[in-house]
Amino acid sequence: MKKLFVMAAALLIIAGLVAPVFAEGQFDHIISAADVEKATGLAGVKQVSRVKLDKFRNGDLNFMTKDDKPLLMIQFRPLFLFDEMKGDPGYFKAAVPGVGESAFTSPAFAPQFSVNFIKGGHFGIVTTHVDPKDKNKTVLTMDQVVAVAKLVAAKM
Repeated sequence: MKKLFVMAAALLIIAGLVAPVFAEGQFDHIISAADVEKATGLAGVKQVSRVKLDKFRNGDLNFMTKDDKPLLMIQFRPLFLFDEMKGDPGYFKAAVPGVGESAFTSPAFAPQFSVNFIKGGHFGIVTTHVDPKDKNKTVLTMDQVVAVAKLVAAKM
């Protein structure tokens, strides 16, 4: 188990180093705050720029609530990492039909907060944040995260 965790952590570190170069600017306008509002049913969503060392704003695309709380981030990673992450039993939870060409939720433990998908040779991850007041809940429901992932995949 420890070996598996170390391997997963190493893959995530590599992905974190490679991804900014891989996707920088490529998908900047694929989804707007209005799109996120429509997919989630929320009002007042704001798109904010990336801050590389901020754990809530380090995605390629980042969205906050109307009261400046972290809501959602979208990342684009090298395609080869999709199969690696899908094969990780600590990361993969369940397949998600209807999102891109292939999709799954993660992590394998509760609470779920990400949808990972492939579309047109690209690997995308749509992630909500864990509720700071209750670590067993997320800011968005998984149905809302799936709705955003479907929209992102459709626009790719």
